[in-house]
Amino acid sequence: MNAARTLWLAQALFVTFLWSASKIIMKLGLGIVSPLVLIGAIQTVSFLAVLAYYFVRRQKIKWNFNQSEIQALVLAGLIGYAAAPLFAIVGLKYVTGTTAGLFTGLSSILVMALGAIILKERPRSQQLFGVLAAGVGIYIFLGGGGAGGSLFGMLMLLISELSYALNTVMTRLVVRRPGDETLSTSLITNGIGAAILLPLGLLSGGSVAMLGQWQIGLSVLVVGMIFGFAGMLWSACLDKLQALEAAIFQNTMLIQVAILSVIFLGEQLTMHNVLGGIGVLIGAYLVDHQVKSFNINPATI
Repeated sequence: MNAARTLWLAQALFVTFLWSASKIIMKLGLGIVSPLVLIGAIQTVSFLAVLAYYFVRRQKIKWNFNQSEIQALVLAGLIGYAAAPLFAIVGLKYVTGTTAGLFTGLSSILVMALGAIILKERPRSQQLFGVLAAGVGIYIFLGGGGAGGSLFGMLMLLISELSYALNTVMTRLVVRRPGDETLSTSLITNGIGAAILLPLGLLSGGSVAMLGQWQIGLSVLVVGMIFGFAGMLWSACLDKLQALEAAIFQNTMLIQVAILSVIFLGEQLTMHNVLGGIGVLIGAYLVDHQVKSFNINPATI
């Protein structure tokens, strides 16, 4: 594994860490805000952050997308930045935390399947074993308990994870081509998400006034900026890494959130957490480790 590939893998891992940190921030200070108001506000800040960055770097931005790329970006925005969080919120109301964690582990499996179909990125045998190891690790991490909750809630979470996976694949479909589309793709997808989630938040009946409290407003600002810039970094990773190679790091968020919870929320790790975490890390290593040197095939970019 050469230095260039290692840097891209490290960036993908860093993005998942930013997402994990944002979960802790929301858990610390945003429990009293309506979920729809919260998502709408965060997505709006995310879009505005990317838009501000665009006005600084616009002379270097690629906008000459063809029709199929535009369709892929619109679909990515609709499903990844609007539908996925909405289905997740509904589903979480009807299932246990363990069930939600298990469904999160489906992400890499769904990305692997969709990547093979849409991107023609077929996983190697080693990667298949890696995904299996990560899945087993997640199950152990969560205590090996059975899934709990209603079938409706599970269906909502399944649709949410499928939406996130399809968003990753659609983004990879666009950004892997020649040129720098990282900022323009992030601007389009964030804009679509904000255009849908902000009105829903305002019409939901939740208290928007709570956002005026400086602790909550600051948290929304920080999380929104994390979402915006982490999304750009993630798109850049998908330009150089296969969809599955990047998506497997999302499984490590389970470990990251647990460690951050110990540090900032006073929670404790169990032996299940430790053993399951090792399984997840082994799975990520198997998916991303290559015996051969890392060479980018121009035909696939």
